[in-house]
Amino acid sequence: MKEIKKQIKEKSFYKVYLLTGDEPYLILQAKHMLKNGMIREGDTMNYAEFTDAKVDINTLQELAFTYPFFSEKRLLLLDGTGILKTGKDEFVNIMDNMPETTCILICESEVDKRSKVYKWIKKNGYIGEFLKKNQTEKVLLRWIAALLGKEKKQIRENDAIYFLQKVGDDMFQIKNETDKLIAYVGEKEEITKEDIDAITSGEVQDKIFVPFFTTKTAGSGIGLSLCKQIMNQHGGNITVYSEPGKGSKPAALGYYNDLILLKEPPMHILFLIVRQYRILHIISNMRTLRKPDDAIAKTAGIPRFAIRKNEQQLRGYGEKTLERCIEECIQIEEDIKTGKIGDQIGVEALICKLLLP
Repeated sequence: MKEIKKQIKEKSFYKVYLLTGDEPYLILQAKHMLKNGMIREGDTMNYAEFTDAKVDINTLQELAFTYPFFSEKRLLLLDGTGILKTGKDEFVNIMDNMPETTCILICESEVDKRSKVYKWIKKNGYIGEFLKKNQTEKVLLRWIAALLGKEKKQIRENDAIYFLQKVGDDMFQIKNETDKLIAYVGEKEEITKEDIDAITSGEVQDKIFVPFFTTKTAGSGIGLSLCKQIMNQHGGNITVYSEPGKGSKPAALGYYNDLILLKEPPMHILFLIVRQYRILHIISNMRTLRKPDDAIAKTAGIPRFAIRKNEQQLRGYGEKTLERCIEECIQIEEDIKTGKIGDQIGVEALICKLLLP
């Protein structure tokens, strides 16, 4: 991130950027920084987004070879398109020959480092890899202190650790809860354990945003948590309205449709679902084998302190049910990639199977 800030300050950009990893908050921050550093707000003449699984390579080439209009740069964003797998020689040719005034920004949660496109970018462009395993407790505590410091607030280290244990390692959640803390304490400068308890405790309506929390006998309880995570990425918010016996409104499918309108790639939503199931499955299996926390954290790709929160999500979650959910995810991913079903409809079908009662 420091390198990107330096490039923006010096107005010295690479032709191609690849932002990847399993920490979506940092990818989003880097994406916004680069966009704002190159393109004026509202400049639609020199900015274009590609978010579909299939990129029209001819349209991409035409835009890439068009010089900017009253701007130093033209920026093309390819977000969750899978271009590293599908682009190959044609895309490499575009990157090789497009003018220096064009910049291509690629955002992918997963990449094949053996691909020709990846190797080209590694040699000629910039690759930013943002991983959850690098966001250690120490790093997150320092970040929380910085967020509070900007608002002239402070917190003792023990209380900050307590706060982190309560909210987990999701950076969107940490940012959201930190903002709530700042608003809650008002003019008070020091944040205490009592303040943390006040904003993190709650009834079922607070807990429905915790992954795998559910009051129903059927359903995985992942839906609203997933929706909140992605809505936070877009700077949005979710308000829950619930009536006894009728559940939460709007339902998970309503949120999913909102995410689609926000141009969130369906395959990214699928990735987040699969990732959460994978983490829980790893923890469940390794706990059965009595593996130590360090080994579990390394295998699952999460900080050590996050194991406890994930274990709480596993309570009452049968092994067979967990395996069935993973199988459903694998099957729908295969159906999408083989063209049996469209990505948007496919993920919606998965939500109907897993996330709804």
